[in-house]
Amino acid sequence: MNQVLKNHINQALSRLGYQITRIPQIEKNPQIVGNYSEGVFIICNFCGTLFRRTSGYHSESLDCPFCGSIARERVIYQSILYELNRRFGTSPLFINHAGELKNLRMLECSPRFNEQRRTILNKTLLQYMSSDLDQSGHPGEIQMDLTDFQDIEPNQNSLDIIICAHVLEHVPEYKKALHNLCLMLAPGGILILQVPILWNGYSIASETEFHADNTRVFHHFGFDLLFDLDFAFSDVKVVVGLLDFQITSPEIQPDKYRILLSNRERCIVLGDQRIRLFGLGIPDLCEAFIAYKK
Repeated sequence: MNQVLKNHINQALSRLGYQITRIPQIEKNPQIVGNYSEGVFIICNFCGTLFRRTSGYHSESLDCPFCGSIARERVIYQSILYELNRRFGTSPLFINHAGELKNLRMLECSPRFNEQRRTILNKTLLQYMSSDLDQSGHPGEIQMDLTDFQDIEPNQNSLDIIICAHVLEHVPEYKKALHNLCLMLAPGGILILQVPILWNGYSIASETEFHADNTRVFHHFGFDLLFDLDFAFSDVKVVVGLLDFQITSPEIQPDKYRILLSNRERCIVLGDQRIRLFGLGIPDLCEAFIAYKK
């Protein structure tokens, strides 16, 4: 890349607030992660790093080399950025520079640990906390059973944002957990919820199903989870990558979006451009729920 073009790109990115990160182990171009002439580039909507895609498009991949965020986590961050825009009328590009978060408190349930990511959240938010049931697979500051009122009571009516990603399927009494998550939110707070959705409706998992971290799976969810959320929250939106497209993944039921087709007004469709730009994974698994407390 010639120096004039490189300077132009660097200045444009700096004006937008993007972080041009030097990764020591990558020598091709020390000003960015990767090389512009090779492959597809992704902008991390969490830390602002620009990096080259080096893995497949699955929701568990596309790792950011700076903060470690993966595709499905960036769907959560895009949902938060959408909500900040709706609430404050601003358009923050990524979480790292979202000044609207500086007065907000967040709880994240059983997050994947990454020191850089946690540092950014601690600097960005008024307060960031993480919790886990038994502090084994995903240790956090708080040991919390989402179905136990005594555990959630200290944070009742106090949190602005709760992230609960890929946790609910492991909670036997998941409806009680949804009720308690709402109790912890302050008025106007939001829950960003993710569960694996491979099916067109709810079913009970077998007793022998466990995830890689040895946690038992109790539930298979479909988008009818929307109606369970309606009982606990004042309003619920569904974030999807795309809505009108053909599912190609063999692990996903081809009609899994059937329920949403008659609830389009409740859907936030990110679109193909955002999916590619922010590395949100395959559209078949690009989804989250935003649940609101009055």
